[in-house]
Amino acid sequence: MNSNLLSCAKLEIPEALTLDHEMLRAELLKAAREPGRIGKAAEQVAQLCLRHFAEEEEQVFRAIGLLHDLASDRVRSRSTTGAPLIVRLSAQHLAMHGDDRPINSAIEALLQAARLEKNKEIAELVHSLREHETIENQVMYPTLLFIDRSVRNSLEN
Repeated sequence: MNSNLLSCAKLEIPEALTLDHEMLRAELLKAAREPGRIGKAAEQVAQLCLRHFAEEEEQVFRAIGLLHDLASDRVRSRSTTGAPLIVRLSAQHLAMHGDDRPINSAIEALLQAARLEKNKEIAELVHSLREHETIENQVMYPTLLFIDRSVRNSLEN
């Protein structure tokens, strides 16, 4: 994504969205410090997920910050702060969605390590990561596409 588009956007990231990422980051970094198989598997998951989280926060979460403006019918002109960001994001979400396969493979390896070590805490972390992915697929990405369509429609009218 063009960084000029992001730098011109002054969208508020909804705090509720960042809290989940903060918890998952902390748990992943803690798990990566574990010895043996769990630590190695968690380090791989952390490398993939932390990059994905950063991209998601910069792009998707900021775009979702437009929901309040859309709900109150305040997105009306091409000068709308978030419009340039949103208009490009529906294509970007497909690229971010492509991160899923390697992330899922790494998460599965972490789950296998947790099972071998009989580590319930790590198994719960895997459950949380999978739950986060479900929320992305069922809520955040469809919301992003809805925002994109809504902004396009309001700019045309």
